[in-house]
Order: sequence, then structure tokens, then C-alpha cells
Amino acid sequence: MANITLYIEDLVTRMTLKVMLEAEGHRIVEVDASLAITDDPAQGAGLAKHRATLVLATASRIPDCVRAMREGVYGYIYLPLQPGEAPLMVHRALEWQESHADGTRETTAEPQSLEAVEARHIRETLRRCKNNQARAARVLGIGRNTLWRKLKKIDVDSVHR
Repeated sequence: MANITLYIEDLVTRMTLKVMLEAEGHRIVEVDASLAITDDPAQGAGLAKHRATLVLATASRIPDCVRAMREGVYGYIYLPLQPGEAPLMVHRALEWQESHADGTRETTAEPQSLEAVEARHIRETLRRCKNNQARAARVLGIGRNTLWRKLKKIDVDSVHR
């Protein structure tokens, strides 16, 4: 699991979150964390330059958290803490970090063609469906034959690049 650093002022919230995340197998550390969680959106924007970051948000702070997300923060965890939400957001942020492991944290990426986006989405759906094409076709909302044709085209296109 992941090493996580908590930058949270409120002791009760910090301890509750620590227990929740440790129960999921994560380690709470002071340094060398792959994920940071803070209760300050401005601090979160700074932390996001170096690692995946989540911000704790009350209803009144959501606009600040959205601004921080525009500056690179992955997302926010709504307060009061709900069972399962924090571990889910941590998992998603870590997946996102892993998919951007090459250091590309740019929020203004070059536009991609619809074919490239579709190919990436199909591959990701297949991966999540453990390469079960019938299930992937259902998830994608297309027929199995259509998926087969698209996969054939994706493979041909990847060979020609």
C-alpha cells in the first residue's frame, strides 16, 4: 500500500483519518510520501507539484478546493468523513499518480484526437474487465462485434506508429 502524509490541523480529524487509512493497509509517514492529504486548499496546490494530493473540504470550502484542483490537486474528501470515501479517494488518487508516473503533471496537455482518446478508453475498460471482451462491450455500451472491430483497428494503428 501507500505512504501518506497528513497535513491536518484538527487532531480528531487527523487521528480518525489515520485510523481509517491504516485499516486499509496504508502507512502514515512524515516524509517520502506518495500521497498528501491536507485541510488547506492553498497548501494542497503547493503539495500537488510534488505528489498526488487530496484536500479535506467542508461545504463552505468546496469553491477553494475546486480552485486548488485547477492548480493540480487531484480531488477532495468531503467533511464530515463518510465511511469508505477517504479510502476510495486515496485509491483513485494513487491510480492517477501511477498513470502519470512519467512526470507529466501538466494540466494543460495537448489535445488528442478522438480516436486516441477512444483507444485509451477501450484499453482501460478492457483492463478493468480483466480482458473479458463481452463484459467490456457491455460496459462501453457497444456490441461485441463493434468492440472486436475497434480492437483490430487499434492494433493495426499501433503497429503503424
